[in-house]
Amino acid sequence: MRSAPNAAFEPLVMTTAALALLTQARGLWAGRFQGVLSTHSETQPGYPFGSLVPYCLDQSSHPLFLLSHLAQHTRNLLANPRCAFTLYEATREDLQQSLRLTCVAQCHPVAPDASAEVERYLRYYPASRPYWEQLNFHLFRLEPLRFHLNGGFATARWATTGEILLANPFADAEEVTLIAELTAQHLDAIGRLALRQYPSADAMGAVAIAGVDAAGIDLRLAGAPLRVILPDQASSAAALSRLLQSA
Repeated sequence: MRSAPNAAFEPLVMTTAALALLTQARGLWAGRFQGVLSTHSETQPGYPFGSLVPYCLDQSSHPLFLLSHLAQHTRNLLANPRCAFTLYEATREDLQQSLRLTCVAQCHPVAPDASAEVERYLRYYPASRPYWEQLNFHLFRLEPLRFHLNGGFATARWATTGEILLANPFADAEEVTLIAELTAQHLDAIGRLALRQYPSADAMGAVAIAGVDAAGIDLRLAGAPLRVILPDQASSAAALSRLLQSA
């Protein structure tokens, strides 16, 4: 017998499989860089409206979007900030056996003077600078309430924000300094890590660093973000340097 849709807050039991699923979900959240934003339609009341949008995470692991004031999803969010954001694992195999993650959330405009968030987004998507500077695009921040993850048959579960979101240990200014240091001292090692995880990356041109956190380094290759997973957690610049020296 099927349970009612609202009967359903079932937190993850921390089995080995559940912990592995949470780890995969955190990786998807940190490194997918695009997803489907579902808003409440203003032109068709009562119906959802889905849009494929790029994103990067802020220091609290909340997605940032750069949205046109003319876009339907922007108008929808300004009228009703409640939304959902869905990510899915890129695969050529059975999609129903791959990882999918849906975040139930609210999404609000970022304050106009939030220069750190703007510059962070533009490090990931530098081609978007004219949209921000000339075409009246606005930065929005997703504020997660709950997550639903599904890694295949009989694995669907709800998860809390505390189980998915991992705050960046590097503050904005510290991260900018760290990016400059990594670029000067460790770019070759980062490139080697990238090639191990993405063998085709060698054909994608020059590497630039967009962001750094305790679990990975976000690169920009061929104009698109690409996440390199660190072999171990690094919550300080010194720990990250030691990891890369042994890479």
